[in-house]
Amino acid sequence: MILAAVLLFGVVVIGWFSPRLLGRLTAGGISPGTALAWWLLTALGVVAGTLGAVLLLVLPDHGPAAAITRILHDCWAAVGHGDLPALDPVAGAFAGAALLIAAIRLAVSSARRRKHSTLLHRRHLDVLRLSGARPGPTLWLPDDRPIAYSLGGRHGLIVASEGLAACLSRRELNAVLAHERAHLRGRHHLLTASADVLGRTLRFVPLMRELPSAIRLLVELAADRAAATWHGPEAVRSALVAIHATDGPRRALGMAGGDTEIRLRLLAAYPTESPRFPARAKAVAGGTLALLAPPAFTVELLFVAGLVSCW
Repeated sequence: MILAAVLLFGVVVIGWFSPRLLGRLTAGGISPGTALAWWLLTALGVVAGTLGAVLLLVLPDHGPAAAITRILHDCWAAVGHGDLPALDPVAGAFAGAALLIAAIRLAVSSARRRKHSTLLHRRHLDVLRLSGARPGPTLWLPDDRPIAYSLGGRHGLIVASEGLAACLSRRELNAVLAHERAHLRGRHHLLTASADVLGRTLRFVPLMRELPSAIRLLVELAADRAAATWHGPEAVRSALVAIHATDGPRRALGMAGGDTEIRLRLLAAYPTESPRFPARAKAVAGGTLALLAPPAFTVELLFVAGLVSCW
């Protein structure tokens, strides 16, 4: 039970204190794609670490845990596995029940969100079919307001209004459409949906509670950067200022989403030179560290405990 307890402790530490560290790293100027990978992989590491700890509790002889803790048992007999055998079935039962409840909540929340997204797609297509418009890469709404957003799913849609084309220059309009295409190409709707489901299911964990807002902002920053690469940051900034007051449906990703002030500030500081260290390498290295943080923390604690007990 020692290995499972230490792993759970590592999960708690990462889940409670990583949001502050991730926020500082994100504000330090790393690319939005790298920040997205770090946030999501940290959350995945916390979920995987929790699942691993529960499995260690409920598996017979705690799986490989007995072999690992046997090494420490000779040096630290007081905390050996055999001293408190009555706690194992109780802890395993509670952990299994908690995991089952969390899995049910996760499945229900995912199914509900998917149903709402499908309904939103159907309503858009029905309205456009009744109005005589033909569905295409971009669906134009007969609305005087400047509207631009995208809907994810198997058949992703970009929805824009005639008022958007009327109030923007050609370059600004292309930047807005490139922004929405970046959402579809990067599967940003799936990322935000996953973050929302985790945040709703595991709200008692600070990392999961802050995950949805962080991911929603980061996907907007990533789409801004993609649009700025093709059409320049000034075109994206001026388009964002022009339509910042108009947003799309709740489950869509609109050009006006996220924190406008942060987006404008980062677009003003858009890097003109390529970074020395590739963003993809940063994402892989940092993401691997984030994913393995709970078990790495566990191994470190066990190693320190072994040194202290054998001293």
